Amino acid sequence: MNITREPKGELSAYLKLELVPQDYEGKVAEELKNYRKKVTMHGFRPGQVPMGLVKKMYGQAVLMDQINKIVAESITNYIKENKIDILGHALPVPEEEKKSEYDFENPGNFTMWFEIGLAPEFSIDLAGIKTTAYHVVATDEQIDKHQESICRRYGVVSSPETAGAADTLGGELFELDEEGNIKEGGINTKTSIAIDLIALKTIQKQFIGKKVGDTVDFEIQKAFKNKADLSSMLNIKEEELANIAPKFRFRIDSITHVEPAVPGEDLYAKAYPGVEIKDEAAFREQMRKEIEGYYKQHSDKKLFVDTVDKIIDNTKFDLPMDFIKRWVISETNRDAEEKKQEPINDIPEEELKQIERSLRWDLIQNKITAQYEVKLEMQDLRDFYKNRVLAQYFPVNAEDEESKKRIEAFIDSMMKNEEEVKRVYDMVFEEKLTALFMEKTQMETKDVDMDEFVAILQKDGTKK
Repeated sequence: MNITREPKGELSAYLKLELVPQDYEGKVAEELKNYRKKVTMHGFRPGQVPMGLVKKMYGQAVLMDQINKIVAESITNYIKENKIDILGHALPVPEEEKKSEYDFENPGNFTMWFEIGLAPEFSIDLAGIKTTAYHVVATDEQIDKHQESICRRYGVVSSPETAGAADTLGGELFELDEEGNIKEGGINTKTSIAIDLIALKTIQKQFIGKKVGDTVDFEIQKAFKNKADLSSMLNIKEEELANIAPKFRFRIDSITHVEPAVPGEDLYAKAYPGVEIKDEAAFREQMRKEIEGYYKQHSDKKLFVDTVDKIIDNTKFDLPMDFIKRWVISETNRDAEEKKQEPINDIPEEELKQIERSLRWDLIQNKITAQYEVKLEMQDLRDFYKNRVLAQYFPVNAEDEESKKRIEAFIDSMMKNEEEVKRVYDMVFEEKLTALFMEKTQMETKDVDMDEFVAILQKDGTKK
């Protein structure tokens, strides 16, 4: 076996593989012996079929298989031994470019040509990247609404005789015909209605004071103007809303009233277990942190995406796009063959641009990881589960041995799911890169309120 490398431009190269019979004959003979042990043929005992017949039946297929294995292993070893940083994997060179010479029917010497794509050399300068981190500031109005929500969540539930303005009604909806009768074959579904979420006060008044067993006929699309919520309530697709009747009848089967909890140490302990809160000021501060913490996840995500885009745009290097295109087509067709789908001959230009940008980020990310020694250990994943997932199942800062054992067992169970581990790995790795960007780039922090931040995200969406 001999492999020689020939240049082909700056970012690709040819590999010429030369095999002589001594490179493959022994492996082919050994594999044919294994076949002979398994072959069954009428007139011969198992394992006693003459080798000549075995060669005639399987010789060429075994030869091709062994040659492919030798070639793949040899190329892999050559690349490793010579420390060549490649893109994708080696591809056979088209006959019109370099002619391979082999004959599987009359095997002798084999000469095969392959092409490899070479990873470019480039440098990373995070210090030259300017970024903006948005700090979403919680308003007093948001904190007030969050406090109302918490008070209701931990309030006292009762079933009053008549419905009040803040009550929730359980029951059944019926679509009505033009004459106000239940429509035959119309929509009929069980649901719940929060009176204070009805859009029009005039319709709210239709429900207030009603009792279990009463019915209310109302214009449903005037009551609930959010199409996504209404289609979910009716259990239909959003586009089907255009065809529903104007009026529906709601039969009240239950009335639920929640008397909001009164702010105090008892409520504080229930809402934020493990956090010492003594007065309303501390309570509001904790709610502020919670609200701003929620938006921080989104602002951090935006910072990551924006920084990645800037790094890609500012880090210049060439790529062997002709080779990459052939490689992607090869991989796509191999997958298509396994799924018995039609092969492709080309890639749309827009899709190829997306592939190129994704590949650029992969190369840049690997460079950043090595240059800045970004490491991700298995313990990082376990800590993620402890901090993000298990908090909802176990007491905060649980120190007793029984809780610790249950937590570790829970984590062990979750980490047996490979897809879940991969998903969490990507999330934690992104967090580490985001922290690195915050430290190494020229980062400006801007305070914005929720509406301003949402407008920024919407503007981003219109650009894509």
